[in-house]
Amino acid sequence: MDERESQSRIRVCHIAHGDLWAGAEVQLAALLEALAHYPMWELSAIVLNEGRLAHEIQKIGIPVTVLSERRYNSLALFMKIVAQLRQQRPAILHTHKYKDNVLGACAAAAVGIPAVVRVVHGMTEPFHGIAYVKMMIYEFVDRLITATKVGKVIAVSSNIEDTLRKLYGARKVVRIHNGINLKQVMVRQDRASVRGELAIGPDDYAIGTVGRLTPVKGHDVLLRAASCLMKKIPNIKVLIVGDGPLMPALKQLARELDMEKKVILAGKRYDIYDLVNCMDVFVLPSIHEGIPMSLLEAMALGRPVVASRVGGIPEVISHETHGLLVPAGDSNALAEGCRRFLADRELAENCSLAAKQQIEQKFSSQVMAVRVADLYRELCTSHGNRSTRNDDEP
Repeated sequence: MDERESQSRIRVCHIAHGDLWAGAEVQLAALLEALAHYPMWELSAIVLNEGRLAHEIQKIGIPVTVLSERRYNSLALFMKIVAQLRQQRPAILHTHKYKDNVLGACAAAAVGIPAVVRVVHGMTEPFHGIAYVKMMIYEFVDRLITATKVGKVIAVSSNIEDTLRKLYGARKVVRIHNGINLKQVMVRQDRASVRGELAIGPDDYAIGTVGRLTPVKGHDVLLRAASCLMKKIPNIKVLIVGDGPLMPALKQLARELDMEKKVILAGKRYDIYDLVNCMDVFVLPSIHEGIPMSLLEAMALGRPVVASRVGGIPEVISHETHGLLVPAGDSNALAEGCRRFLADRELAENCSLAAKQQIEQKFSSQVMAVRVADLYRELCTSHGNRSTRNDDEP
């Protein structure tokens, strides 16, 4: 790369909490992988926890600085971020969750970074008691910083966009759907062998889901739906992949429903695509969502999907075209949706094929990267850092 080309590249730094490997983190890794293929962007990342997100970004070949929140208090962490940004001098800082947004946007203001982008992956989950009070304080500070120090806010779905426009105004908010790296969504193990490992017999029907075991994901609704479904189709197995605070409660509910031998709580796994592929129906019983990565992945894998009609899910699934939509929290409707797919294989296959095409055309990481890159260019232009677009750039 010659000196002129190097000077024309635009520096973009992402800052992320990185405490989990969940939807927001998967989406960030997919975005960076897509953007890294184009010479216009000089990418870097600051991650506030050592873990899988930092490792995945490093694997892409993007420089990562880990500033562990376990080692530093908030003030020390802020000063470390300021030092990093002063050294890197990015034209754009891109934040993701409330903590990295508050620290990052304030640090950007201190350093004089001209443009800050904040992406909102989903609305606040419900909390109770002291946790609710803490979250309200965090949310207030986050919104104040976003309103005063962030240039553009990305909403991943229409309903999130509507909410954010009321908070920050229509000109500040842009909708960009999540996207997945289709090259990485692939099955590595034989379906029959995976089902055998999980004690899912050749005559069993497997319905299941992937996600952290938290109340908003509606796993209890799935168990109650499965209990209802078993009255009509006895050879049902329920596969739940993921870990979280509700694991003991779900085990207890399975016992109460007399389903212990029918429910497989697989815990935290890394062979997610193989597990999803062994499901006959993928179920997403969430109470609310943005655009969940697990949904996009299941559709890309060609699984029939029954999902709650909440959040951004109807933007991905048209009812009876790409899958089946049911009211959130309605275990009977969820059971009926699963029964339809299990009883009508033609419907299941037609929806699966249409769903796969939907993801490839509208919800890939490449499509997402094009939209994000357009936003970056708009910000650079508005701040006087103009750049030209080549045919091979997103």
